[in-house]
Parts: sequence; structure tokens; C-alpha cells
Amino acid sequence: MTKFLLPISLVACLLLSGVTTGVSAQTNNLQDNKKIAMQAIEIWKNGSKIDPKTLFSSNYVNNLDSSISSGVGPQKRNLKEFVTEVVKFRAAFKDLTLLNTIQVAEGDLVSTHVTIRTKHVGSFMGESPTNKTITYDAVEFVKIEDGKIVETWVTWDKYGFLKQIGILK
Repeated sequence: MTKFLLPISLVACLLLSGVTTGVSAQTNNLQDNKKIAMQAIEIWKNGSKIDPKTLFSSNYVNNLDSSISSGVGPQKRNLKEFVTEVVKFRAAFKDLTLLNTIQVAEGDLVSTHVTIRTKHVGSFMGESPTNKTITYDAVEFVKIEDGKIVETWVTWDKYGFLKQIGILK
């Protein structure tokens, strides 16, 4: 009996070690993916030093319920179009602060909910600056492959946002 105990113990240790190493590797990958997803949100901040080309894949697709166009529903954008949207937003809003961030990651997807506070200081969708500080919620899902974001799906409180800057009455 004792001559079988050592080999069985050794096999059990090796199996458990392999299982925990795999779980640890996945946990680290999920944490890395969460950081990448947060950088995708922080890119909207003025003064962000994040280079979009280091964060997003060359075939990136952004599904954003647009604030710039008057279209209804999600619109697909490539990386260049997305960066243009970010630049327009930064010109109209300053001092962006992320509040109450919640993230969940599974596999190659990360979901991030944020409450955003920012000040309306420039023309936006034809609306003159109000100099009001506004607050709204957004949820973003990102798909990450090889350490880069390949696609995002964003929904946000567009109506609350537009009401606060005076576009909707």
C-alpha cells in the first residue's frame, strides 16, 4: 500500500499544480483584458496619452450608439472613424472623470459599466457650450484578441446626456 502512496501523491500534486497554473494564467489574462478595456474608456479623456494603434487592432469595429450623428441605433465605425468621434468629443467636453466603474471579464470579452462626469465647454451637435457639468452612464463590451481590441459594443444614456446639454427639452 505504501509503495503506491508516493506515486499517487506525486500525480495528485502534478495535476493540482497544472490546474492551478491554468487558472492563474487565465486570471492574469482576464486582468490584462480588464486593463485594456479601461484604457479604451480612458481614451475619451482630454490629455490621454494612449495611442489608439497600440490598443485597437487594425481591423477594429466600433458599434456605438452615436452622439455625433442624428442616426438612431448603433453604427459601425472603423478605427479612423472612431478616433474622429473621440476628437470631436474631447473638443466639446473637458475634465472627464470616471465614477463607479464595474468590470466583468470572461474569455475574450470584458464588460465595463461607468458613470461619467464631464463639463460641456465646446459646441456639440450644433449646441453651444453650456459650461454645465453633466453625468451619465455607459456600458461597453470589448472583444480582445492577441492583446488588442477587435470590436466594441457601446450603449449609454444618450437621452439623459442630450437633455443635460439642452438638445432635448
